[in-house]
Amino acid sequence: MERHKSDGSTFTIPYIMKPISERGQFPSPVTKGHISVDRKGNITFDKSQMRYLKRPEDLNNVSLNLDEGYEDREEKPEENYEDINLMIKWISENLATNELNNLIVSRRCILTDIMYTPFLTHAHCQWKMAVILQHGAFHICRFDRKNNWDKVQNNRVWRKSYYWGPKMEQLLTESKTDESGCTNTQEQHGKYLLVNQLNINAHSLVFNSEIDAYDEKTGSFVEIKTMKHVSTPEENDRFKRFRLLRWWAQSQLGGVQEILCGFRDDEGLVTRMKSFQTRSIPNPALPWNQTVLFHFLDKLLTWIKKQVAVTGEFSINRVVHIFERSDEKTINHNTTTDPRYQFLPDWYLTR
Repeated sequence: MERHKSDGSTFTIPYIMKPISERGQFPSPVTKGHISVDRKGNITFDKSQMRYLKRPEDLNNVSLNLDEGYEDREEKPEENYEDINLMIKWISENLATNELNNLIVSRRCILTDIMYTPFLTHAHCQWKMAVILQHGAFHICRFDRKNNWDKVQNNRVWRKSYYWGPKMEQLLTESKTDESGCTNTQEQHGKYLLVNQLNINAHSLVFNSEIDAYDEKTGSFVEIKTMKHVSTPEENDRFKRFRLLRWWAQSQLGGVQEILCGFRDDEGLVTRMKSFQTRSIPNPALPWNQTVLFHFLDKLLTWIKKQVAVTGEFSINRVVHIFERSDEKTINHNTTTDPRYQFLPDWYLTR
């Protein structure tokens, strides 16, 4: 049974349209470090697992079979997108304790889930975050992401789409390290992540972002996506409202300049691709606005820090702060000492 204590504090989701800055654009992150995780799970703080883009010559005339190798795949559990273990390990090797003061430590997918809030309904954007204050830093971890695997297993296209995404990345990238012994299946390489720092007014965020590819010709990072062909006005509306918002937020926070999407059919055949420049995606015709996202994140982080600072360091009191979107307009706050929310390892508390 969860032992939560509500302090009755709530945060009303704002809709603020004032300019972000003189430039009027969402700020870009600064790269602070690198994380590589090889196929065996070994972690190094370098670029050894970086993948390099193999861009098709004609994006309007491609032939990629994402279903290739599907029958030979190895089933694996759904990835845990909630923990911040890689960031904790990177911090332990790269930052002194006094450098952590007032930082917000998380991972990109957690921050983007929060960012969507002003423009997605409660049904499309539910989240529950645990925040721990330690070494002066605010560590944010997600705890409610539902495991959709059972639902996916009952839908053929959904089930295969979990394979097609990584397959698309495999077909469009290559490594400069030895990959002998790899099979032509989904998980033939490791992961490469950037550690980014982003300033949102007075808030300094440090987080990791998984990177799909690096384009040597442009000197920039590329996000690789695949989706079904858009063929109706309704599908186009959903694309603008949901996918473009998610793609832009993910790439903007990750410092990724380009999104390369392959459009497929229900059999996983890609015949056309399109390039989206991250900085060019926001425009007044879209049903979401980067200005609102910026100010929402700024105001929410200010409120979170204020609530968490009241109880002091976690190593002293073992108090974890829970923030949860409860409805269309409200975020609730409470505290808990439930061990399952105490996500920081003991060795990190005493570093």
